[in-house]
Amino acid sequence: MGILATKKLREDERNVYAPTDLQRLDGHLDHISCTIEYPNAWYFEKARAKEILFRDWVVLFIDPKYLCHDGTRFCPRNAAASFGRDVAKGEEAFKKLFAPRSTGAYGKSYVRTDRRRDCCPTDEQAEVLVPDTISLGDILGVAVQNEEQAGNELVRLSLLGIPKHATKALRIFVAPDLFDKYRLSAMLGNGERPEEALFDASSMP
Repeated sequence: MGILATKKLREDERNVYAPTDLQRLDGHLDHISCTIEYPNAWYFEKARAKEILFRDWVVLFIDPKYLCHDGTRFCPRNAAASFGRDVAKGEEAFKKLFAPRSTGAYGKSYVRTDRRRDCCPTDEQAEVLVPDTISLGDILGVAVQNEEQAGNELVRLSLLGIPKHATKALRIFVAPDLFDKYRLSAMLGNGERPEEALFDASSMP
């Protein structure tokens, strides 16, 4: 089906659903938390550290058309702040993600410099909340930490019964910078683009 909101997962996937955020202080359980251009590496590391069974994580690249969907909401900082008080919808709410100055966690002020890329929000923890479901066909690519993981993910998909033609069509990118919060933050602050190398799936048996 695709990516499901927490509310739908609780209703339909109770046997396999393992939430990374038990509190969901933002209150938008019928929305899927996403980011623009790059992941929230700070929360990403926190979530990965809590998982003891499944140690391999991926970053999903999603069709940006969801930014324009009715019901999509935006938050210029982590949406859990003040129990979702800063979450809003509409063009002006979207523009706030790229404001000259933004107040983030612990009252820290983020100032947008000329070095920050136009596509990157001022606060790296800014969120986009997409309603209900993101279709499987709208996942444009998958980022992994290294080539070994890329191969492992293809094997896992095969074991799950995903047809070989579908796995070979999947665009997998090796992007270690996305999994290192300090390196990613420094690169984005300097206007650098993290490397994303397309994995050659034809090398797989």
